[in-house]
Amino acid sequence: MMPKKRAFTLIELLTVMAISAVLMTIIVVPVFQSFNFTRSAQAFADAQARAHVIADRISRAMGNAVAVRSNSGLVRTFLNGNVANIQANSVIVQVPRMGATTSLTAGTIEVVLPYTKMDLITPAEGDASQTPGSYTNPDNGFVDPTLQSPKGQPTLPVGPGATIIRYFIGLRDPLRPYNNPYDGILMGLNGSQDNLFVLYKAEVHPLVFRAGQGSNGDTSSRFRPNLQFFQSDSVTDTQVIDYDDPRFFLIDQNDPAKTARIRFGWLTVAKLQTELSRYDMIQPVYDKFTHAVTYVGNAPRIVPLIQFRPSHVSNDPMQGQVALRPGEETNNSAAIGPDIFKSRYGLWSNQVVRVWPQGYSPNPGLGVGFQQYFVARNDPSNGLAGAPAGYSMYYYDPSVSPTDYNSGLEVFDLYTYQQVSATQGRYPFSQAITAANFRSNWLATQTIRDRFTPIVMDSAKGILRTSWDISEVGNPNIVPSPTNPQNLPSTLTSPSGIGYPASPFFDPNYVAPSGSTAGFIAGNFYDAAFQSVNELFNWTYVNAPNLQAQVERFIDLRVTTNGDGSVSPMHPTLGFAKARIVPGSEIIYGPDQLPGPNLGNIVRYVRTTREPGPNQYRMNYVDQPEPTNASGNIDYSMIGLTAAQLSGFNPNVYDPHNFCSAVIQPRFKRGYIKFNSDPNSPLPIGQIQIAYRFQFNGTQTGPVAAGSSASDAFAVDYDTRQLMSVQLTIRNYPQTTNIPNPQTVTVKATATVRNVIR
Repeated sequence: MMPKKRAFTLIELLTVMAISAVLMTIIVVPVFQSFNFTRSAQAFADAQARAHVIADRISRAMGNAVAVRSNSGLVRTFLNGNVANIQANSVIVQVPRMGATTSLTAGTIEVVLPYTKMDLITPAEGDASQTPGSYTNPDNGFVDPTLQSPKGQPTLPVGPGATIIRYFIGLRDPLRPYNNPYDGILMGLNGSQDNLFVLYKAEVHPLVFRAGQGSNGDTSSRFRPNLQFFQSDSVTDTQVIDYDDPRFFLIDQNDPAKTARIRFGWLTVAKLQTELSRYDMIQPVYDKFTHAVTYVGNAPRIVPLIQFRPSHVSNDPMQGQVALRPGEETNNSAAIGPDIFKSRYGLWSNQVVRVWPQGYSPNPGLGVGFQQYFVARNDPSNGLAGAPAGYSMYYYDPSVSPTDYNSGLEVFDLYTYQQVSATQGRYPFSQAITAANFRSNWLATQTIRDRFTPIVMDSAKGILRTSWDISEVGNPNIVPSPTNPQNLPSTLTSPSGIGYPASPFFDPNYVAPSGSTAGFIAGNFYDAAFQSVNELFNWTYVNAPNLQAQVERFIDLRVTTNGDGSVSPMHPTLGFAKARIVPGSEIIYGPDQLPGPNLGNIVRYVRTTREPGPNQYRMNYVDQPEPTNASGNIDYSMIGLTAAQLSGFNPNVYDPHNFCSAVIQPRFKRGYIKFNSDPNSPLPIGQIQIAYRFQFNGTQTGPVAAGSSASDAFAVDYDTRQLMSVQLTIRNYPQTTNIPNPQTVTVKATATVRNVIR
């Protein structure tokens, strides 16, 4: 007989259900949690692997590059409808504004992400000698009309190519708004497809070979801006005008051309470096306990998760290059200094250069003129009335201000110099000094003039240049002569109008001896009649017979004006005390002195370190030791000058009307050029024209104050794009049942641009 079934009571059923629930909790929940943990761990591993892969790719691309484009300046653009100056290395993005945490329709606001855009210039590839538009494809050996630039192995020696690689942050789909449905921070949780910020890499040709479309009517085919990616200037159609546009990847409904460049340009070549979904390259700043976002106005504070930053180098001592080469030997060469100084790295930005001139000492006890130095910087007061437009040099006095970043007397406007040079304007050196003096009146301070040590910076190569061409000196308001377009200093060998060059005793002004009166040439040596080379030689040879063995035909470049009458920078009283000639930079043309059919025709003279003969010259690049007596004092009687010839002579003060000061002492000074001084071989009639470079730095060979420097020193603080730092953070949202907290991995990499051209 079957046992009778017993019905479960309600209490028993509830007990069974409770036990089942406990068992399910004990067994099933850990299973789900294990899945969550596994997915979180997998997300962390994926993020870590992706971060290392991306960092390695970027490092390799940098290492292969020729340069990193400079984008340290400011770009004038719009931000939330207002005109703004934005760093050129930035990208402007649109994110939900305040109030969007509960609604996707609350609107967007624009935010600047600095250091999120980098352009690498790749090496030249293939055969650049091919006709533009008909490059050969190295894969098959046939001309490929679709190629816009050479393709193949790098061309050696390595030079800049026609391609740039751009890394930047942008929306995965720039045609739709940002949507992060995972964490509920910037907006509410939602079920829509995510549209996060990702890292892109795009390889483009900024210039392509095409016909012109500018308003100037030039339709010729040449390399012009690639309109698929960039804007061109509307007049000449030759210049890319939006290289550094921080809005280049931001859709603008009022600018269909930009939308077209994004859709049919950038999106066609930009490759994702992060994943398609669940990877975000921005992070809002928020309170981790309340999830409240930090806002500035209506804009959330956003941290970009990748930054391309140049490395900072502080107080890098500049290394002087070769100052004197074999074949350019000269007396007192120990006083010569190099005119090119090089830093450890190139590709500078935000540089500040300090120049400690000869005699500098940090010891305040030495008095005025020893603690002061020069600093070249981009003045923070830019934009104010009367302020320089860019970099300038300042004479800084530590006793006036504790910092040299915003103090000092402006002495040289580097911005003006570079602008005038770039536009091939007249006399950039003179204009740079005039521009600075107009604001500071520094030329009225003799101490600064005596220590003046200007520089010019080449930030791409990482070098300082301390020399200028004499053709950069002049009055920009005077048109140069067609016969002397470079405005070079020149001197006649004989007075104009004379029929033939004369030796001393056949000079037209020579008066023969009569009775007890010796022969002489009437007049003073400084008269206009004796300002030519031959005439001054004749006057001295005849009127100073005790010096006949030492009389020389010469030109004193210190007092030889440029073609327009501008004073030489080496002038003893109107110039600068430290100005001197760059060894080997001079080019001297004059009439041919060799007998024959070419006699008198213009030829280039040859430098010698011995007694110069025909078509030769000897030059002082720096001051030479002057004659001294047993007491160590300067004494020109040691070389045979009489008391009458030394009358009124002060060796420390130049006097154009004193015989020793203007005729004899110059042979011991910089800028002295000696020619063939055979009294029976006057220089043929003509003009001697001299081109040279002058510099301000060197070594002091005379007495030096205790504790002060004998030479100039240069140091620079800068950010270098040759050594780039990449800080990359990957945020990966795992697929879990919990409100997802992103798995975050940060990697920092440093890469050297090893093919940089310096």
